[in-house]
Amino acid sequence: MYQKHSNGDLTMKRKNDFNKKLMATIDNVLRETFGEPGLLIYSWLKVQSVQPEEIPEKLDAFAESLKTFSAGCSVVETLILRNLYSSYGLEFEQTNENCSFRGHITELRNSLRH
Repeated sequence: MYQKHSNGDLTMKRKNDFNKKLMATIDNVLRETFGEPGLLIYSWLKVQSVQPEEIPEKLDAFAESLKTFSAGCSVVETLILRNLYSSYGLEFEQTNENCSFRGHITELRNSLRH
């Protein structure tokens, strides 16, 4: 049976789907890069009053916590971005050196809305 959704419902579903894909990508990259101990970053975030499910909305806090755990945080961020873009059939290209991790994810999220 066909069910009509309002634009608000569709927007919320897309946002939830994007957030789930983002979290799955983060989990995978942390595991692939650091093994299971990489997931300790979630415990650190909780100490910083950020719950794991809030990461999509608090990307700056995640990026700062990543810096605490790894001197190569920019490499991990790039892996997350490449994998996330790839999951949408896109290729990640860092076009602006000044664009933050959050900025790239926001850019992707916005491009998918159109």
